[in-house]
Amino acid sequence: MKKELSEYSTEELHAKLRVVRSIRTTSLVIFALIILAWIVLGYWKTNTPVFISTVALAITTLAATSVTPNLVNAELQKRDQVKVD
Repeated sequence: MKKELSEYSTEELHAKLRVVRSIRTTSLVIFALIILAWIVLGYWKTNTPVFISTVALAITTLAATSVTPNLVNAELQKRDQVKVD
């Protein structure tokens, strides 16, 4: 059974946020290197559909990995609001 964000401790949420950010950064660096290699080596001219698919996959990965940190940040901000009040 999946735990809700409210069930995690603040330290666990910060750790989860660091892991998600590192995964996001790593995947974006990998895609950036692949796309750069395609451009520098000129492969994008000979196989444009695959190049476009690779760029689309990179954008989709960026969008998908941007959602989770926002949810965790919202939970952390909610907890900070409760501490202040």
